[in-house]
Amino acid sequence: MLDLSTRYALLTRLPLLQGISSRELIGWEETLRLDIDEFPPSSMPLIRQGDTCSCMLYLVEGELLREHRSPDGIYATRSSLQAPAIIEADRIFGLMPTYEHTYRAQTEVKMLDIRKSLISSHLMKSEVFRLNLLNTLSAIAQKRAAALQPVPQDNAESKLRQFIAALFRDCKGKVELIIHMKELARYVGERRLTVSQILNRWNTEGHIRLGRGHFVINDITTFSDRR
Repeated sequence: MLDLSTRYALLTRLPLLQGISSRELIGWEETLRLDIDEFPPSSMPLIRQGDTCSCMLYLVEGELLREHRSPDGIYATRSSLQAPAIIEADRIFGLMPTYEHTYRAQTEVKMLDIRKSLISSHLMKSEVFRLNLLNTLSAIAQKRAAALQPVPQDNAESKLRQFIAALFRDCKGKVELIIHMKELARYVGERRLTVSQILNRWNTEGHIRLGRGHFVINDITTFSDRR
């Protein structure tokens, strides 16, 4: 268990809580119950895709594996989420307050949750928190709007890059796409042979690791920036 001063120094560095004084957080302690829970690495999900988002959930320390499966079951994506991070801030409220991903602990992790009802009764009274939340939600909305902008694609490789970039728009580092070649070709509107040739070339160049029914992109940021 972290001592009081260490715990609050850590909390004030978390997304949305940055800039809020330790004194203000200490004043919320009894109601918000700002305790940090620890979980060991495990293949068992801490959160499942489709679960109701009933709290504001933080990854305080460690790394989570996150997986999303498409509604039609044709493809799945895997990526990592590293601390400090807030988990799906845009899913706490709105029309569909459910998680988009399944999360598993890849390392020992520390988590903090704050009930949704306490956000409006306590956190939203802080001007700093409100501004942090507004900036976060605006950034998410702008990234998604940019990903949906129609961009002329004059060849199969450009189409494939755009499709991958849209799937991993909020990710960093190593990511994985699980999909059969035939379905991937259908998504980008190209022949299976054409898509296969592109992926094999990327594999030879070291940008991806190609496997049966899936491939790993070694660094999605570098990959997406290539032209």
